[in-house]
Amino acid sequence: MTSPTASRPRSLADDLRSRSESELTELFLGRPDLVHPTPADITGLARRATATPSVSRALDQLSAPQLNVLFTLRSAAMSLDSISTEIDPAISDQASDLVDSLRTLGLVWGHADSLSAVTTVRDSLTESYNNAVTLPDVDAAAKKGTTNAQDLQMQSGLIAHNFLSLVHDALYVFRVTPLIALRTGGVSTREVDRLAEFLAIPTADTCFLLEVAHAAGLIALTKSLQWEVTTKYDTWRSKSREQQWVVLAQAWLDLPLLGSESTKPLANAQTSPAIGVMRWQTLRTLEWWNANSDTSPVKNWKIFNKSLEHFYPRRRGAMRDKVAKATFHEAEIIGLAHGGVLSLAGIEVIHDHASGAAKQLALPKEVDHFLIQGDLTVIAPGPLPLEIGEQLHAIAEIESRGAASVYRFSADSIRRGYQSGWTQATFTEFFDTWAKGAAPQPLSYLISDNASTEAIEIDESNRAKIPPRLGRHSRRVTLSQAERIASALLRGENAEIEELEPEEIYSLNTSALIAMLKSAQEHHTGVWIGYAEADGSTSTQIVEPIRMGDGTLTAFDHGSANVRTFAISRVSGIAPARMQESTL
Repeated sequence: MTSPTASRPRSLADDLRSRSESELTELFLGRPDLVHPTPADITGLARRATATPSVSRALDQLSAPQLNVLFTLRSAAMSLDSISTEIDPAISDQASDLVDSLRTLGLVWGHADSLSAVTTVRDSLTESYNNAVTLPDVDAAAKKGTTNAQDLQMQSGLIAHNFLSLVHDALYVFRVTPLIALRTGGVSTREVDRLAEFLAIPTADTCFLLEVAHAAGLIALTKSLQWEVTTKYDTWRSKSREQQWVVLAQAWLDLPLLGSESTKPLANAQTSPAIGVMRWQTLRTLEWWNANSDTSPVKNWKIFNKSLEHFYPRRRGAMRDKVAKATFHEAEIIGLAHGGVLSLAGIEVIHDHASGAAKQLALPKEVDHFLIQGDLTVIAPGPLPLEIGEQLHAIAEIESRGAASVYRFSADSIRRGYQSGWTQATFTEFFDTWAKGAAPQPLSYLISDNASTEAIEIDESNRAKIPPRLGRHSRRVTLSQAERIASALLRGENAEIEELEPEEIYSLNTSALIAMLKSAQEHHTGVWIGYAEADGSTSTQIVEPIRMGDGTLTAFDHGSANVRTFAISRVSGIAPARMQESTL
């Protein structure tokens, strides 16, 4: 903490000006929303750091001890010694470290003899949280030391590959025969059942897969009311399989709904960015749990839930309990965790380290062939390359997945191949390249007997636009970006970081527009809006809604770092505000 002999700051802005480049970098990493868009100067940074939406977002990531200190400080400035005596006795010996962490986040400013909380905290924090300041004890007999780390990484990698294979197979269906949407959006139960049968997985898992693919921007609804692959699909498909998995894992982390409990996928029912926040909080707590215990958090739910309440008490309640339990299940489907333990790649994902996650993901080694037997079954002795598995599934039914996969040819599956563009020459070339040995005679007869000249041509040029969806409210910022901005601000210069402009500002009817604005207001999420200014021009800007009423929207405008009032009737469109996608 800064020495009391140094010049005493008069405000948060003064305090920020006195900080070093490394201290400002830590502030940006802890509160990435402060750099989107980049503040013009320290005064603008301080104004943004004290805005209600940003402060509320910061409070959501604080532990009960940190919130207890802030609650004590919210009324008046206090010395560090006074804080130590006023906060809950159970954490009095941690006062200095807790204050340092809050100062790092720009929620507390000043020196040891006079510390103040930012003014907005007084209105945003109404509870001391002293009932959760003590961290629950983990069973001493279950301390870390028995988990087979290598087996964990291998199993998680195999699950991740299987999930990738499922996504490839599902997107093949969307690419070849787009699914018809319901009038209300979403996909009909009949279409979901058909896709589940094709993938050979339960309907619930199919719904989950569709929600993740949608959140990743790989499928979207076209104006002709069909669900098709998007413009982003081709870019995603060109990435390495590790990078493809990271895109899906990050999309799931931000997913504003419980995909595994969705019965009407892609219908945008009961979406809330808060779900993404609670999912992230659950995984961060699971990371701590794995470091301290080998017991299952599911079997020790009461203790785990108390741990979750200690680390992130502001989101407690029945909804978070539901999200936490679903998170454990969904993390196992995707391959972030296995047996209640996060993989190394999973840990990197929840820390927003995309490149690190790709490096840590232990995908299984792919095989370079499959075996075709006389009874028309196909055995892949290991994981096939994703594109080859996708092609094989296009012409054969999947019977089992895992370390080895089993497929079966049938008249229907061969006809399906012809209908999607295969020819006899295509079959021959595929088997010559990937089948070990000659294709058995029964398969040759099957291909010849079902030959068709009515192959469907796939229109690869028509790609759907990515729809709006509100994601987890902590925008990402890299270490290099944070360092560059901190350095520029201290030099009085401007270091912009590129924002991800929305592919499209979506024109919605008034009720849909207000619904998205209310969701953003409730969950402190930024949105892009198209706005018709008084001079007749149209601007596009990031705002965070604060309140609505009488046909107006009061919001924090990130561009000017001020609170503005907008006429809702002049809001021409809306889209989620997201940071530029990181490149691996």
